Parts: sequence; C-alpha cells; structure tokens
Amino acid sequence: MLILSKQVRAVLAWQCGATALLALLSWIFAGMPGSISAVLGGVINIFAGLVLFAVASLGSKNTAGQVVMRAIKAEGSKVVFVVIALWMSMAQFKGLVYVPFIATFCLTALLPAVAFLGRDSNEFSSDQVSTDPK
Repeated sequence: MLILSKQVRAVLAWQCGATALLALLSWIFAGMPGSISAVLGGVINIFAGLVLFAVASLGSKNTAGQVVMRAIKAEGSKVVFVVIALWMSMAQFKGLVYVPFIATFCLTALLPAVAFLGRDSNEFSSDQVSTDPK
C-alpha cells in the first residue's frame, strides 16, 4: 500500500513536525487562537495528503493511461478537499488568526516536494562503484 512507503511516511512526519513547531511559535506570539489557527492550517494539508494517497492507491494501474488518470483524480480530490477545508475553516472559526494559519498551510503544502528529494537507503550509489580497472 502507498501509505507504507518511506517517502509518504517522511512527508507526514515533516508536516506534523512543522505544524507542531509553528503551533508552538504561534502560541508564544499570538496566544491560543494563533496556535489553533496554525494547527488548523497544517492539519488541512496533512489530511489533503492522506486523501491524495488514498485515491492514488485505489483502482487498477495496468497501463500508463490508467496511472495518469489515477494521478489526475488523486490531485483533483486533494484540491477539492483543500478548497472546502479552507472555506470551512475561514467561515466557521471566528477567532482565526490569519498569519499563522496561512504560514502553516503554505509550509505544509511545500514540504511534500522536499521530502521526495530524499534517497532510499537501498539505492545504488556512486560510492559502490569501483573505479579500479581490475
């Protein structure tokens, strides 16, 4: 299952860590409403990522076309979830502090791109190549 991959776990861990750190900083500078706002901004992207991974892992992926269609459906599902969650958060939470909310939302939205730059430990690396002509 896709949720068990090392990169997916890294994305979720980084997003949770960034959310916790920004919630703590927001609590120091903006009090409890700021902290709640930061958590809300981070949680939206954490759950959006779970929606993406869940939809991407469904269905058959026998051909390249099926893989592309599954990826498009997964991204579409994520975008719809994010738009609805942002709208509901801003409409329902009257004490929302926008700076920590948007900052945490943006940071957790950018972290998946960074986490996938990491390398698997079982990859072939250049230090395993012998340059000795023997």
